[in-house]
Amino acid sequence: MSLKIEAVSKKFISKSSETHTLQDINLSFNKGEFICLLGPSGCGKSTLLNIIAGLEKPTDGKIILNDQEIKGVGVDRAVMFQESALFPWLKVRDNVEFGMKIAGVPKDERREKALKYIKMVHLSKFQDSYIHQLSGGMRQRVALARALTLDSEVLLMDEPFSALDSQTKSILRLQLQKIWWETKKTIIFVTHNVEEAVLLGDRVIVMGANPGIVKKEFKIQLGRPREEGNVDVAKITSEIMSVLKEEVEKVAKAEYDSDWSIKESSVLYRLDNDLGAGL
Repeated sequence: MSLKIEAVSKKFISKSSETHTLQDINLSFNKGEFICLLGPSGCGKSTLLNIIAGLEKPTDGKIILNDQEIKGVGVDRAVMFQESALFPWLKVRDNVEFGMKIAGVPKDERREKALKYIKMVHLSKFQDSYIHQLSGGMRQRVALARALTLDSEVLLMDEPFSALDSQTKSILRLQLQKIWWETKKTIIFVTHNVEEAVLLGDRVIVMGANPGIVKKEFKIQLGRPREEGNVDVAKITSEIMSVLKEEVEKVAKAEYDSDWSIKESSVLYRLDNDLGAGL
């Protein structure tokens, strides 16, 4: 598997304005890598993910997957969003089977695969439950199981844990590391959270804003599983935050009054802060 982003730029044009969201993005991803795209609100992380997914088209440049230019959505790329996007009238197992059903997978095969991945996300005893009976973290695990059933080469994840409480996030980060190790999928994971990026990624791509560019790349050469509070994780998190600080300040200055000062706003330095999450 080879995935390349070649000179991708994206502009959003309206009658009154032109927003340059991405500018000349060049990246390549190797088979089985876990890549985290990190940056402040407005840097184009989610837009870039949507372009890779085929949900949006770049203004310039192209995405090449296995020597073929991406022209639209495809089963070789599965997407998991901030919201679980599950069907409340279907049970867990039926939600997990849904993508395979649309793809025409035979009933017995999709049932077998659904049960396999439901077990992988530790929801076997809830397979006959309805979505309203599940917690937020459980719903995201159902969404993850559904994404995995399609056997896509690339799994695209857009801040899937941002709306969850800190304890649930910690559990799911560990589970995701284990699932990634077992499935050997290429994962591209968007996050605002610096520590989350270090905990999960083989590489962390720090993006700058206005317009969105690749500012710096960090290789995370730490053993797995990685856990919060680890000294090495904290050290690398601090290094990345020092690079990201300038971009955070740039975004904040555009959104706050003129008397605002980053020195007086220590919340921006919290390593677990999801600045701009959900925007």
